[in-house]
Amino acid sequence: MSGRIYHIGLDARPLTSSLSGVARVISRVLLHFPEPDRFHFHLFASRAWHPDFDEVVALKNCSWVQGSGWTSRRAGLWFNLSLPLYLRRNAIDLFWGSQQVLPPFLPRRLPTVLTYYDLVLYLFPAAMRPLARLQQRLVQSMSVSRAGRILSISDQTRQAMIKQFDYPPEQSGLCLLGYEKRAAEKKPAAVTAQLKARLGFTPRHNFIFAVSTLEPRKNYGTLIDAHYQAWQEGLKLPLVIAGRRGWESPEFFARLQGYQSRGWPCTVLENLSDAQIDALYRRAAFFCIPSLYEGFGLSLLEALCNGCPALASDIPCFHEIGGEMARYLPATSVGAWKEALLDYAGRLRTGRLRRVRFPTRVWSWERTARAHLEAFQALLG
Repeated sequence: MSGRIYHIGLDARPLTSSLSGVARVISRVLLHFPEPDRFHFHLFASRAWHPDFDEVVALKNCSWVQGSGWTSRRAGLWFNLSLPLYLRRNAIDLFWGSQQVLPPFLPRRLPTVLTYYDLVLYLFPAAMRPLARLQQRLVQSMSVSRAGRILSISDQTRQAMIKQFDYPPEQSGLCLLGYEKRAAEKKPAAVTAQLKARLGFTPRHNFIFAVSTLEPRKNYGTLIDAHYQAWQEGLKLPLVIAGRRGWESPEFFARLQGYQSRGWPCTVLENLSDAQIDALYRRAAFFCIPSLYEGFGLSLLEALCNGCPALASDIPCFHEIGGEMARYLPATSVGAWKEALLDYAGRLRTGRLRRVRFPTRVWSWERTARAHLEAFQALLG
């Protein structure tokens, strides 16, 4: 490539709210991008960025481009109507569809790269709100067919995307996600006190931990049924779930409350800080992730990188992360999960459940950023 500066436009809408999975990917790619002097990123959004991303917007090779006018009141409307007009009038060398969609009516000359996360729309449509599902269906096929390169966050997702859309395999690639060790707790005693106040006990390898939004695709029904049955058989370790309450799960929450009313030890924690979640990873006896489907499984990676033994549902992307360092179970088998919970608790009691020595350095955000650089170069070269 020449010594010129290339201008990359990207869908920065995820950066307008607090940290999410997609926002984490975008921000980490920008913060760890290997050639910041040769690529300038134009971050397009319909409103101002969230303070969580002050560090990203302050980068010398990033410019925040905020929409205006009546369409900016609706992020989707602005993205689909106003942004293509802007891109036709302003010189951008490449557009990065950072959340697996592209706006329609892009200039034909403009190369595009998609970061592809999952096929929830096709495999678990009930996990999406009806309006979001309709919008995604209208633009997803168009976006894939328009993309010059597609990077998937796991090989499971890559293979499924190729099959779903008959996309050319040679134009696809991987951008496995990374782990970034956050700053050590500045006040560990204060974090412990905060968690103790919410849990009712001091967290010291004396609880089972799970992290994610409580919604059907995460399969928490299997986990709570298994834990409840194991508790009835003598399991002493309480279950702690960190995640916001999802939607359209009234039966699950009714069952959860019914178990709790009988004294079953389970706590659901919302609005935790990164420091608190990290502390729970480090202080959990072991970690559980019973999902029916994931595009990657970032919480499994974070648990293993923090040395936490893990039980995971037997889906391909979890094997990509955990290899032989996690134990895999049939996703919907309550009996298998119950026996595994009792087994790990017994191993903990007898000192045979060891902390995991996971190859954390392999899972870097620099690798994720490098994959994006290579995709950009392939289309710009």
